[in-house]
Amino acid sequence: MQYVVLDLEWNGGYSKKAHGYFNEIIEVGAVKIDAAMQVIDHFHMTIRPVVSRKLSGIVTDLTSITAEELEDGTTFSKMVRAFSKWIGDEPTAVLTWSTTDLLVMMENCRFFYGKQEIPFLRYYMDFQAYAQQRMGIEGGQQLGLARAGEMLDIPEDDMSLHRALDDSILTSRVLQKVYERDTFDAAVMTVDDEFYKRITFKTTVISDIDNPLVKRSELVFACPLCGRDMRRRGKWRFHSRAFCAEFVCRGCDKTYTARAQFRLKYEGVEVRKKLTEKVPKEDADTEATATP
Repeated sequence: MQYVVLDLEWNGGYSKKAHGYFNEIIEVGAVKIDAAMQVIDHFHMTIRPVVSRKLSGIVTDLTSITAEELEDGTTFSKMVRAFSKWIGDEPTAVLTWSTTDLLVMMENCRFFYGKQEIPFLRYYMDFQAYAQQRMGIEGGQQLGLARAGEMLDIPEDDMSLHRALDDSILTSRVLQKVYERDTFDAAVMTVDDEFYKRITFKTTVISDIDNPLVKRSELVFACPLCGRDMRRRGKWRFHSRAFCAEFVCRGCDKTYTARAQFRLKYEGVEVRKKLTEKVPKEDADTEATATP
């Protein structure tokens, strides 16, 4: 299998056809890598926008792309055909730094082709997630590409970041630094109907305590000191995207604030629970008075 690191730049504008805001791809950059992690080719194209010829100030400031530069660009459809031909017939996994570029490519396919399936996509990896795992970055954090390159001592002197080709080159260099065959192969996903359902599924936080997806067994909390089930005092309330309530352990004479968050994901319900001990007011006042 070969690997293609893909990066996009896009311009936002209002579209009647899209019935709202549309992110139109204006630049594509990619690096092709063989099974030995050696770079074998590069791809770069600019695309002449049709939805909004005026580039937003954010895009111009971030990328330095000019409207004049895009006048000589190709169309989205011609880019897809050229990119598919460039990839070739060999089994190929496409990598992007986070799923944002993937979702924008799907958005453009829906706009121009009337369907979200990407013609050249057979295998895919969210390389940002893989790199964070290999670098020991906690899952809740979002590691930027430039920061990843800095942490791995990858020089950027010859690059213009936030341009599609240079960003794909930097990503490929991060790949060469963190690659480990077994974990890498396991992170590559096959693109099928289920993949598209999974990638477009919007995770939601359940806010109704009576929702049948909220299992009552998950609303039970044990004392962290003695291990016995604690008694809830008062009603559950929804606050800061989680159910909260006060719990008391009569054996240890401790009071805790309990939080339980239920997130509906494609795979099912994910539950996050947390206990925080409540400090009696007189103890808190004493501690505050004693603080220099």
